[in-house]
Amino acid sequence: MTAQPAGESALGGVAASVRSAGLNGAGVALVGTAGSVFTNPAGLATIRRVVLEVGYQAAPFDAVLTTAAVGWRVGQFDVGVGLRHFKLGTTPVPQMPAGAPADASELLAVGSLVYRFGLIALGATGKYAAQDLVTLRHNGVSADVGLAIAVFDIMALGFAVQNLGGNWRGSDFKMARLIRTGFTMNYVDPQGTVRLLSTIEIQWPEGRRSRVVLGGEGGIVVGGVGIVGRLAHKSGLAASDGAAMTYGATLELGSIDVDFAYEPNDVTDRPSRRIGLRMSL
Repeated sequence: MTAQPAGESALGGVAASVRSAGLNGAGVALVGTAGSVFTNPAGLATIRRVVLEVGYQAAPFDAVLTTAAVGWRVGQFDVGVGLRHFKLGTTPVPQMPAGAPADASELLAVGSLVYRFGLIALGATGKYAAQDLVTLRHNGVSADVGLAIAVFDIMALGFAVQNLGGNWRGSDFKMARLIRTGFTMNYVDPQGTVRLLSTIEIQWPEGRRSRVVLGGEGGIVVGGVGIVGRLAHKSGLAASDGAAMTYGATLELGSIDVDFAYEPNDVTDRPSRRIGLRMSL
């Protein structure tokens, strides 16, 4: 999580899932996971029936981020909902606006609808955010739109515009626009024993310089059980924008995946760790 100007959503640029966090926030072309509701709704298009995802992050200074999302397939459509909650610990930290009290928190609720035709999927997400600074409350509504082109389990191309038009309520609570495009490639059958994937994503945050994320995953899975590791590098970061390198891993247990992500922090010397669970039904 990164420092935010006063009155700006603290959850706007947070990685969509624990897997995405291990890939330094890349997620626009990661398809088939419930966490897509937070990055690119069209990523829901490749789910088979129902996917569930939960995550927990211990951020610096005892701050806590919790996430939950679910997506399900309904004929040619996919539907998804998600919730995120960020709460400060006992010490104010730069994840919230300057001067925010220790009990400050933010809630983000989203709902997504996706239509699939052939290899192409188009999706839209409605979102509501509320920031509680104890004596001051902000809230806003906005929307994301996304496109995904998935060629079976081999590769995927994604494009999304988040917070399209900013905060539609017109208050001083800013929901900054973020444009993403990315490409993910599996070099071997992702249902086989060996796993090898690469992803590249370009991000254009409103009011900041563009960023490029290069990441990869690799591992061994036998009989549905195995370990996949990942790492990613993000260029174009300011000092307050987080780490250039992040790391992660997944323990695969059949239809259940246990994810872990680690982000060092050279500024505070207090890294962030996230753990999550993904399930396909």
